[in-house]
Amino acid sequence: MLWTALMIAAGTMETVDSVERNAILDASRIPVVEELGKPPVFVVRQLNRQGGWAFLFADMQQAGGMPFDYGGTRKAEAARQGYVSRSYAALLRKSEGGWRVVEAAIGPTDAAWEGWPAKYGVPATLFAFDAAQ
Repeated sequence: MLWTALMIAAGTMETVDSVERNAILDASRIPVVEELGKPPVFVVRQLNRQGGWAFLFADMQQAGGMPFDYGGTRKAEAARQGYVSRSYAALLRKSEGGWRVVEAAIGPTDAAWEGWPAKYGVPATLFAFDAAQ
């Protein structure tokens, strides 16, 4: 896999406190549960926020720290063949009701979010990776 890594310019991202982080992670689990029937534990690799938008890139695990198991899901065969990863990416939007996922990629093997800035009119810097995170 080739991930494009960009350094975030100082001051472009907003701080995400623990309450907001938990709200973003909780909202991000919804698409996984809906599609796979299993709630993941996220190991956050990148969490960026700008205005009312957030981008999450994480690894999925099971409770107890075991790798996420696709067994019994619609992605089980693809996982056995190596066509899905244990990664997860989500674009979220904040509204009065809280954070909601606009688009998610479950098990991407490439930068599935590459077209999201143009598709949703979101700043491309939201998707930048910070080596310090």
